[in-house]
Amino acid sequence: MKDKLIIGDRFDGVLLETIKGKGSSRPRVHPLEYFDQDIMVKFPRNLRSDNPIGTRFRADVKVCQKTKDNKAHGNPYLDSTDSSIVKLDYKPKKIIKAIKLNTASDRAYEYIEKEFNTELKLIKFGDFRDKAYKNAVSQPEKTELKSQTNIKRSDIIKTYALSRADGKCESCENDAPFLKRNGQPYLEVHHIVELSNGGSDSPKNVASLCPNCHARVTHGQDAIDFNNELRKKIDQLEEQLNE
Repeated sequence: MKDKLIIGDRFDGVLLETIKGKGSSRPRVHPLEYFDQDIMVKFPRNLRSDNPIGTRFRADVKVCQKTKDNKAHGNPYLDSTDSSIVKLDYKPKKIIKAIKLNTASDRAYEYIEKEFNTELKLIKFGDFRDKAYKNAVSQPEKTELKSQTNIKRSDIIKTYALSRADGKCESCENDAPFLKRNGQPYLEVHHIVELSNGGSDSPKNVASLCPNCHARVTHGQDAIDFNNELRKKIDQLEEQLNE
């Protein structure tokens, strides 16, 4: 909204969206219509934190501004009316989601945003896939730490695998068994040929699995056959994505 905001004005059913806050791992909300997108929106913390980045809502908002010594203080902001908030059944197509990667989540998030020089939610799936292939490593770097050998894994490859799965196990094809606290489907990324055995850190060598399938491919009696079938599935999937 380029016109001057009038404190106290109310707007019904404004379209809002959760985004990653600048300089913070906490999500925030911005408007997608009527207002400049950089205006601050006061929004319930639980709805911001418990839903994935890119979740959209409709809410009634009021233009507000803080005061100090009876004078306007700071920039105007929007205050959403809690009782009016409606979560929309919206799912962006071919847009990479902000998937938190266990304890490496913030580091991965910041790294990927830096690679593309834009917000993660604005990255097209095809562009992200190209970046994943460019970051593929046939023989990941090994580092010695005391008596343990650590193998550097690519956050961008792991994020790509989770995005490609789109919330479904890439083996049994069932939905993820539960959602994480941030609303993202819980899946585990498996290297079909383990990096320690010379496997590559690349899109064709990773699969996002539910805990049950991950345990089966790791500890099951039919682990080898199961893993070979998984390899065929991922190869076929990547070929389809090439079309």
